[in-house]
Amino acid sequence: MQQEVLSKQLDILALLHDVSNSLKGISLIANQLIDGAYGYSLEEIRPFLLALRDTNDRGMNLLEANKVSGEVKPVALDQFDMLSFLQKTSSLFQPIAQYHSLKMHYETQSSYKHGTQVWGDSISIDRMLCNIVTNAIKYTRRGDIFLRLLNQEDDLVIEIEDTGIGIATDQLSNIFIPLWRSPTVGGTPSPNSNLLHQSGMGLGLYIALCVAHAHGLSMRVDSVVKQGTKFTIIFPYKDDGIYGVDGTMPPKSPRRQDALLI
Repeated sequence: MQQEVLSKQLDILALLHDVSNSLKGISLIANQLIDGAYGYSLEEIRPFLLALRDTNDRGMNLLEANKVSGEVKPVALDQFDMLSFLQKTSSLFQPIAQYHSLKMHYETQSSYKHGTQVWGDSISIDRMLCNIVTNAIKYTRRGDIFLRLLNQEDDLVIEIEDTGIGIATDQLSNIFIPLWRSPTVGGTPSPNSNLLHQSGMGLGLYIALCVAHAHGLSMRVDSVVKQGTKFTIIFPYKDDGIYGVDGTMPPKSPRRQDALLI
């Protein structure tokens, strides 16, 4: 019973965490528009107005999808194109990366062996990706954020890589623990702490791993201190050519690390 109560509390905190991140993104983009950081003509600011709208819609969709249970698990399954899905994610984070003087890159292949169609809960997968990208921006002082969609043999793979401060080897086993936060990464203070990290809950990567586990995905993290971190999310190939979940959902497990390959 105590374990169930704790799990429910974490789910509620996770929902608050992600909605809070959306509101912070809205505030950041709106303030930059007001200050004229992106220009003043409609043509100049249109991409950022779209990012503002999409960030607001993301928060509203998240609340609507989780208004009953709040659990970090697939709620409504549908089929969608991961290629365009990631393009939208990249556009959403472009102004936030620009605010921190970072370059956001979306890299794709010219073709994909089995296409890019995914079957899953798009809102949950969005939570997974947005939390990892947010962390990439949070811990990168200068340089680049890369969002990639690749084939590795038959599998569909998403990579999120940064040129940030990295994660020490002895901390890698801790980063997915809920509510765990380190004041430093690799012995270096978080560079963008004033805007992104100050009110963090230590839940972003926990949420990402929960979503990966619920969809039967594998997640790997590789990091070098002072060089950067790369998260790799693997969508295993399925005979029907559509990646993602199938008819049998993995059971909810207290061992979120079951989805992690280090």
